[in-house]
Amino acid sequence: MIATQGHQDQSVRIHKQLPQTCQMMLFSATYVDEVVTFAEAIIKNPVILRLKREEETLTNIRQMYVECYSQEEKYQAIANIYTIPVGSAMFFCHTKHNANWLATRLKKDGHQVALLTGDLTPDERVRILIRFREGTERVLICTNVLARGIDVDTVNLVVNYDLPVLHGSFRADCETYLHRIGRTGRFGKTGNAINIVDGQDDLRLLREIEDHFNIKIIKLDYNNIDEIEKLSED
Repeated sequence: MIATQGHQDQSVRIHKQLPQTCQMMLFSATYVDEVVTFAEAIIKNPVILRLKREEETLTNIRQMYVECYSQEEKYQAIANIYTIPVGSAMFFCHTKHNANWLATRLKKDGHQVALLTGDLTPDERVRILIRFREGTERVLICTNVLARGIDVDTVNLVVNYDLPVLHGSFRADCETYLHRIGRTGRFGKTGNAINIVDGQDDLRLLREIEDHFNIKIIKLDYNNIDEIEKLSED
């Protein structure tokens, strides 16, 4: 939040008002160079505790993927997953265009979903988030604008309709992936993360994520209703 939401200046002003004996602690799922530099500037000789990469993803989040071979199959997988009786779900898309397309089609097929992208005003975003927190909307389709900083207790399913990629490249954005799936499995609860994989390029991105975190992401058969329903048992 310091790096991406403009809280650095406020943090510096607060720091100046604190006594020298004040104990300061900073926590983050990931630390980019900018944040590390900032932390070291205000905390002299810090004690740094880091998790190993294989320990960064929580064991209480079941990570799965669905393999598709066309845009229609990809949508059908989403439609089937939508029927899982979970508390709340967040569907992440890589672009505003994809998010708008997915929300429009799901609504056309009779599904009730909310849409939140960077095109909305701050007031519009707040109204949608309030409805999502209150359970008025059970499914929220969004972009990376909500990959960080939102905490909704009822979210127990995160779906990556598009796998995150680093800007201007074809490499997996493992940091954003970690933040996205971290919207579920909060406070020790069980969560589910499903990745929609379309073609060999997506499979390569998925393997990059597995290698980065030293994990195994399990294949899920979205046509197997019994397998889908198991996701709601916890």
